[in-house]
Amino acid sequence: MSSESFVRRAFASRIADLGFALELPASWQLQDLPDETPDFDDGKRVFGLAAATAPYAALVFAAAARPAFDDGTVHDWALWLVQQHAVDVRAIGPSTLGELPAIVGQCAAASDIGEMLTHFAFAEDGQRLLYVSVTGPAAMAQHVWQVWSQVQRTFALETPRGSTTPLMPQVQPQQPPPGSNTTVADIGSYALEGGRATLLQDHPINRKLMEQGRGFVPRLLAADDAQGRAWVASMALRASLALPYGWHPLDDSRRLVLLHPDGSVQVSLETMTSPDGSVQPLLDRIEAAARADYPAPECLRLQSGAITGLAVRNIHDGQQQLQQLHLLMAAPDAGVEHRYVRARVTTTPEQMSRAADLGEALLFGLQFDSTEARAEPMAQEEAQTQPEWALRAYALEAEGKLEEAEQAMLKGCNQLGVLFSIAHLYRDRLARLAAAGDAAGAAHARERAEHWAWAYAAGATSGGEGAALSRERDAFIASLPPA
Repeated sequence: MSSESFVRRAFASRIADLGFALELPASWQLQDLPDETPDFDDGKRVFGLAAATAPYAALVFAAAARPAFDDGTVHDWALWLVQQHAVDVRAIGPSTLGELPAIVGQCAAASDIGEMLTHFAFAEDGQRLLYVSVTGPAAMAQHVWQVWSQVQRTFALETPRGSTTPLMPQVQPQQPPPGSNTTVADIGSYALEGGRATLLQDHPINRKLMEQGRGFVPRLLAADDAQGRAWVASMALRASLALPYGWHPLDDSRRLVLLHPDGSVQVSLETMTSPDGSVQPLLDRIEAAARADYPAPECLRLQSGAITGLAVRNIHDGQQQLQQLHLLMAAPDAGVEHRYVRARVTTTPEQMSRAADLGEALLFGLQFDSTEARAEPMAQEEAQTQPEWALRAYALEAEGKLEEAEQAMLKGCNQLGVLFSIAHLYRDRLARLAAAGDAAGAAHARERAEHWAWAYAAGATSGGEGAALSRERDAFIASLPPA
């Protein structure tokens, strides 16, 4: 199938002068569409333009259209339309459909034959909103991607009229916290070759990392091609922030990691809660972990305006000399008392100065969700980036069906990290019940959070992994709010 030839197919207009052409596999069979009268009173309705299927598997190409909406951006319309269906939106952001500016993405849904993946694109042309997609079994993900890549690249309208609607919401540059006199470097100045594609789930490196269970690319909110930066929503941080083009981001619900494409720099962002509200216990914990990890680390504490730091030197990965810099900044707008955000920068001594500046810029660019949004079992913005099994688990937890919630997570993901995700579910429940004054419920949630954190650490398959997971477990338990 991977070597199948492609041929150009032309589709005559069925509505609004929307004839088009593109390349599909030669064996795919065109499907007849029913005669129907367009009815767009319902905003969710679209009109079918074309369809084709593979003769050897449940692979489907589809195209549809509807009038553009009165306000908003193409990104707004695409996200809303996709969310009207029971799908797991895994990636969405700006790209192209042929020569048309477009919002493209990937979503997944359960079916009788297993998980189905859909690659899609939305484009507005002359107040006509186009939808194009390729759907197929997750087991054939590589082939689905090959077909979609050809469709996306070769699509062309017979009578293009030009786009009239903004593709994305207007972006705003990141700013330091109110009252800070710090000058923050423009995130776009750290952009690398590779462009916006490295921030999308469909990038080959990101797909491979996702298949390894290391997390998803955070949902793209807005992009600024001219400045080489994009704004994303982080599930782990419950915040939005700007990222530079050319880097690879991963969010596993516990931390957001930004990777240099050659692996030479890694910046990890996560939240930490101090038991007494000060930053020193957090620094003590980080330093203790560094001294346990490495035979003779040199640790130096730093202070620069709103950021407190710990530099760790004289450490190695095999023969490679490395340095780490832990940057901690209070998160007063995070809605959680005594909460800090840590940027852990790991790289070689030669690259540390610039990498540290990037870590600082990422911290200052964070914009947290409101306290009110987090008071719900799961905020809407977070839900848009969660896999389907996690959404189901949080919904069951909100109903008090705790055993069912645990089973939904265990059945939905076979990675060790899911045990820690269950612990985080109970941590969120603990915080909510404690705030509501339910001492008994909060105490039970704390017990379950600790139970699953211990189970997570016990699942290690080597001594080194066991030590690392045990430290992660201890840090998690220490960060739990009082019951």
